This record gives sequence, structure tokens and C-alpha cells, in this order.
Amino acid sequence: MGEQGNAAYREGIGHGTEFLPLKVYSFREEYDQFFVSHHWHEEIEILFFEKGDFLLERDMVPEEISCGDIVFIGSSVLHQLSGRVLPSLHYAVIFNFDMLKFDRYDMAQASMLAPLCNGECSLPGRIGKNDAGYKEVLAALKEIFTAWEGKKPGWYLRVKALLLLILSVLEEHGHLRHMGRAEKAEDSYQMKEIKQVLKYMEEHYKEKVTLSMLAGRAGMNEQYFCRFFRRMTGKTPITYLNDYRIGHAAEALIKSDARIVEICYENGFENVSYFIRKFKEAKGMTPKEYRKRETFV
Repeated sequence: MGEQGNAAYREGIGHGTEFLPLKVYSFREEYDQFFVSHHWHEEIEILFFEKGDFLLERDMVPEEISCGDIVFIGSSVLHQLSGRVLPSLHYAVIFNFDMLKFDRYDMAQASMLAPLCNGECSLPGRIGKNDAGYKEVLAALKEIFTAWEGKKPGWYLRVKALLLLILSVLEEHGHLRHMGRAEKAEDSYQMKEIKQVLKYMEEHYKEKVTLSMLAGRAGMNEQYFCRFFRRMTGKTPITYLNDYRIGHAAEALIKSDARIVEICYENGFENVSYFIRKFKEAKGMTPKEYRKRETFV
């Protein structure tokens, strides 16, 4: 089902088009555990985990995901997903919420769609097999996967109707969380700060980046920033930056014939020995071993 592909690593990479603001992905992993680092996007994401166990971080809060779970990621929510066992299989429906709005301002728009759009109402984090409405939501998701794959006449209208059906089921069973404006502002403040720093890392990871630069992006002194960043991400700023660089280096090892030393410098590392050591800490093998294994597979 769906379309094989890699998830977007940073905000600004669209899913779908202006005319078709929707995309369905499938991720099947048999040899290397699935991993996508912290990122966010304007679109809503619904994931169904058919096989395997995962660890999800949503706004820096870790959560274990089990086979059969359905997960909802709201617009602009910072998240990271990593597989924990092999093989694994999961699907993602990513769509722009505007596709569900009505031209006529009616009860549905006023009571559900507008609050969801402006952040005064939020989707559930997850529903599992024992939660009310789970079977209805799963059945609708499977219909969406089938409609996307077949693209028979009328498929897009069916997908819109099914997404609205999912929202109605969530509201019926009390899974939507309604919050006030003050609560929304408090929840978003710290995430705004950390997103600024992560975005800076993503845009400048190939360059020399110092702790002072990162702290300045957050408007903090270095000592406070290190404590803040570690509390939010579980890593020091430099460890997080190195891990991000290693992710891109690993991709380059597979997709290019560039020499390891070139990949090292291209991805922001200034010392080859340091790069190899950090790569081995992250991947459990040297860059050369990683390239050989992935090429063989």
C-alpha cells in the first residue's frame, strides 16, 4: 500500500501539491531499523503501525509505540521516530488541514474544524486497539490506503470524506482535546525556542557551528542553554548536531561514491578520526563498514 519513500527531515518540504495537498507513504524495513530525526511540518500526519515496535518523541516527550497503534501528529509538532525491532512496517497519511475546510461556515466548521486549525483543539496523541472508536478509525485509514493506491474515479473525494469521518469518530468518543488560548500559548513557548535552534542546525550543519552560536539563537547564555537543550532533547547540543551530521553522512555513503574524507568535511566535521569515532558510536560500525554493508544489502 502507499508509496515507498523517506520522510521529510525539515520543515518546508511539502507533502503533495497545492492542487493535491495529500500524500500516503509506506515504510517497510527489513535490514536497518527505521529512523527519522526531529522535524516538523505544517501538515497533519496520521500513522498506522502494522508491524514492529517504535519509539516516538513528540515535543521531546518519548512514547513507546506498539504494533497496531494509530498515532496523530498535529501541525508544527516537533517529532522523531525510530524503529526498535526488525522487520517493521508502518504507513503515514500526511495532509494539509485546509483540504477539509468548507466554504460555508457551518456547525462543523465552527465547533471542530476551526478550533483544530487555530490550535484551540488538538488531536489525540495515540489510540490503541482497546480504545473506543479504534476499529472505525482503522477501517477508514485502510480505505484511504486502498483509495490512494488504486486512484479510481472519485478516490480523492472519498479520501476527504474518510478523513472527516475519522475526525467525527474521534470527537464522538472524546479523543479530541479542547484547550484555552492561555494553555496553548504556554505549551508552545518552549517548543518555539527549541525549533529555532534545530532549524539553525539543519541549515548550517555543513559549516562550523559553535555552542555560542546555538545559545545566541535561543537568546540564552551557554550554561543555561545547555541545560535547557538537554532537558528538551535528552542530548547535549553538540551531540545532537553530530548525530544530525552523521545521519546525512550515512546517506551520502550509500548514495554517492565520494571518499570518506570528502563526506567527513562536506558534513561539517573538521577531523576525520573524530568523524570515524562518532560515526561508529552512532551506527555501531565504521563508515567503511557501513558503506560495504548497505551496498551489499
